[in-house]
Amino acid sequence: MIETQTQDHTTEQERGGAGRAASPLYLIGPGLMIVAVTYGLARYSFGLFLPDFQTAYGLSHEWLGLLASASYGGYVLAALYASWVSGLHGPRLPVVIGGVSAMIGMLIISLTDTVWGLAVGVIIAGASPGFSYPPLSDAVMRMIQAKHQNRTYTIINSGTSFGVMLAGPLALFAGAEWRYAWFGFAILAMVAALWNARVMPTGAFQGSVCQVPKIRWRWLVNPRSRSLMAAALFLGLATSVYWTFAVDLIVGTGAAGQGVFPFALSAETGGRIFWVLIGLSGILGAFTGEAVSVMGLRRALIFVQFAIAGALALLALAPHDGVAIAGSAILFGATFIAATALLGVWSVRVFHDRPSAGFGATFLVITVGQMISPALAGWLVDGYGLTMVFWIAAVLALVPVLLAPREHIDSMQAPTPAGPEDDRVVEFPGAKEHHAAAPAETVGWPVQAPGRARKKKGLMG
Repeated sequence: MIETQTQDHTTEQERGGAGRAASPLYLIGPGLMIVAVTYGLARYSFGLFLPDFQTAYGLSHEWLGLLASASYGGYVLAALYASWVSGLHGPRLPVVIGGVSAMIGMLIISLTDTVWGLAVGVIIAGASPGFSYPPLSDAVMRMIQAKHQNRTYTIINSGTSFGVMLAGPLALFAGAEWRYAWFGFAILAMVAALWNARVMPTGAFQGSVCQVPKIRWRWLVNPRSRSLMAAALFLGLATSVYWTFAVDLIVGTGAAGQGVFPFALSAETGGRIFWVLIGLSGILGAFTGEAVSVMGLRRALIFVQFAIAGALALLALAPHDGVAIAGSAILFGATFIAATALLGVWSVRVFHDRPSAGFGATFLVITVGQMISPALAGWLVDGYGLTMVFWIAAVLALVPVLLAPREHIDSMQAPTPAGPEDDRVVEFPGAKEHHAAAPAETVGWPVQAPGRARKKKGLMG
């Protein structure tokens, strides 16, 4: 039988957190900043500075790929920990750990003179969004009124684009002294950690009704979910090549401003501007929900995957041409976040009986793909060249087109939840107190099995 947890009337203040009366602006600022520094700076800036790392440490593409993969591996472990501890102690602890992890990792990168120091810094910094991101949806649900939750989370989620957009100008300002940029990133991470320490709620979450079943593998991997999980894996494989090696491909081809600016740009400057364009274009990902409503998920996903493949192909075809570089940045920036959001919508429909668990599993598979890809790509570069690797990644980006759902999906509205005897349900560690591992949009409805329910106390309550 499935155990259920009924509504707990203990106030958020009694649990040590802020109540739902908080204004969205109270949470948007610190939430957006922690996403910007952990994702936009600590995780993805590795690719922006990859040519600098290569020059400073004499590393091959194979070793640089291994470093990038290790960074994603740290994220996977951190995310599993954060989803568990947030349910036990509230969002504050893991979110602040994420900010501190970003600060320490980026500080090490800015100060070290050794390859091993760089590796430690990259792994610690790369793990930071795994700590801070999963608990943010808990904070939204606990602090913000239901009618404002979706918009609040959408704005917070755009922090990745703002962080990517900010990294470019700081890198331009630092120039050849790239370590100063990482030192500046570390200061921003410290500010984000302190801000979130003051704002984020704490205490075990005992909110809406949720199911508490055991993990069953056949619930996660079943005929309805196989296409989704395969699409998530190939999305991770393709996009990680872009995040890791795009700037390296541009810098290695000479002047990057041809056809865009009336003056010549160095390849390094062109790479920085390219990165800013990715961040600016990423803000368009906030309109993914509207695209699903108008086009339906299948057509939106097909369009987005063709755009990602086009972004990869443009760089492979003309990495020296300014128009191609700018077009690639705009295509990728506008569609990468949109693609992950579309898979999130799809996961809610596939795992309608436990949307938060299904959402978390889907994004874990994306990250596994991102973890595998850089190491494999770095190994292939030595034998086939970076251009060929981008062509391969472009082909991989088209695989989700073949896997797109056949059914018409135009919203996150889920079918009727499964009954109490359904054998497919699953939960992750700590779920008895933590039901919001997914963004607020994916847990907009409580899940309660028909029949008798009983109240369960949280571990901390």
